[in-house]
Amino acid sequence: MFWLSHPPYLRWILAAALIVGALAWEFQQAATVRYPFAQRAIASGEPIPEDAVDWRPVPKGLMELPDLSAPIAARDLVAGEPIGPSAVAAETVIPDEWWSVPIALPAAALPGRPVRLVLLDLQETVDGVVVAAARPDPLSLSDAGLVAVPGEHAPAVAMAAVAGTIAVLVQP
Repeated sequence: MFWLSHPPYLRWILAAALIVGALAWEFQQAATVRYPFAQRAIASGEPIPEDAVDWRPVPKGLMELPDLSAPIAARDLVAGEPIGPSAVAAETVIPDEWWSVPIALPAAALPGRPVRLVLLDLQETVDGVVVAAARPDPLSLSDAGLVAVPGEHAPAVAMAAVAGTIAVLVQP
């Protein structure tokens, strides 16, 4: 007498509880934080103004927030790109009596980073600071950035840069 047995109420209750729990899990609000995104294209070395930053909600812990106290773009940013810590450089302070010289720089030479320039012809080294990172342009033959050097070394560094007898060492 199969039809006289008790219905599986416990299984129905467990199935309903499982479905309600899954729906509650699916529709719960994830914790979010506001994160900066570039509202427009920003060139490398350009200060990042407040009106160029769009704050959007992202899940908490997804990305690390950058320091935007005095931000300068460490590389070219396109509109809509998240502004992460690697995209922001500290403001470069150039000491008095220093000159900026255009030099072919490696990709790791970001604004504000110290570099050591080896002048191969003179067998001498000069310490400098990257002022503007190199911007590779497919239509240009140059990948030069700007490096600030002491005034007394600027002519020798400029001649070595033009002659191509300079090596750039980047501090890790």
